Amino acid sequence: MLIRTGLNSQAGIHLLVGFRGLRLEDELKWIIQEFQVAGIVLYSRNIESREQLLELLEGAQRFAREALGRSLLVAIDQEGGPVQRLVLPFTQLPSAHSLAVEGHRAVREWSRRAALDLRQCGIQINFAPVLDVLPEEQDHFMRERCLGSDPHRVAELGKLWIETLQTNGVSATAKHYPGLGLAESDPHYFAPVIRWQSQGDMERALLPFEKAVRAGVHCVMTSHARYPSLDPDWPATLSPIINVEWLRNRLAFRQVLFSDDLDMEAASGHYSWDEIIRQGMRSTIDFFLLCQKPDNIEPLYSALYDALRGGNLILDLARQSLQRISRLFARHGAALPLDA
Repeated sequence: MLIRTGLNSQAGIHLLVGFRGLRLEDELKWIIQEFQVAGIVLYSRNIESREQLLELLEGAQRFAREALGRSLLVAIDQEGGPVQRLVLPFTQLPSAHSLAVEGHRAVREWSRRAALDLRQCGIQINFAPVLDVLPEEQDHFMRERCLGSDPHRVAELGKLWIETLQTNGVSATAKHYPGLGLAESDPHYFAPVIRWQSQGDMERALLPFEKAVRAGVHCVMTSHARYPSLDPDWPATLSPIINVEWLRNRLAFRQVLFSDDLDMEAASGHYSWDEIIRQGMRSTIDFFLLCQKPDNIEPLYSALYDALRGGNLILDLARQSLQRISRLFARHGAALPLDA
């Protein structure tokens, strides 16, 4: 197999994608070889047993090393409660809400167990914890996924969760920046607008992310909601104000930034792939996620390729992003050629 370089691999290195199937079949091989993706995102549809998952990931990594000359990053949503992709006999984790009720010891113990399962399977990135601060009333679609309504306690428990995962060899992801707690609709199906009523509302939402950055979290994931008090024009995923001015500059986050899944209605239902890529790159998104619809990988990849070919600004941003991506690969013992 030929190892391709240049703009082909530069475009693909910004993609983390989902796929169908339990084994290394033609679709996954095509995704790896044709689009040279940085990595894959696992869902329950890809997991049947420990033995099956190990076989799948060992085969995918072997194929990637042959086809691309490097390994893949592997990510998963293993939050606990209603959002955990590892099926029995893997450890079944309590929800974040339950962990918050039990306190520090429970957060430490269950996040350690999660890290052990993930590390033993070769999964390097967990898209957890959720750091959204809920409103005081408890009837909310994110209730079971969140650590509560007190921003200081969310920050404290989130920091412990992050440190436990990362001490045990798994990169944590603080999400959904800058906070989905006041969203009245689910971005999987709608485009939420979050209207902070005061400076205090904004500070409450941002506090857990500020503490996560200070704790050295390896990754942050954006929200697809709009925040008119910060940016009247763009949702958080596509907002340089929210991601550069606030996250990179004010909160001093220097690590990897994920978009949330771009297959969600709040993203792909409202913006073209060209808009998503150009605005996302300007917003210092390092990895664009496509998790549910493999047919969307090709148009997103094409938009990335065209953007990289089209101007020095995007190329400069991509070079800076590649440095951050390379550090994440290195954390997990993998080399990423900087001319990839």
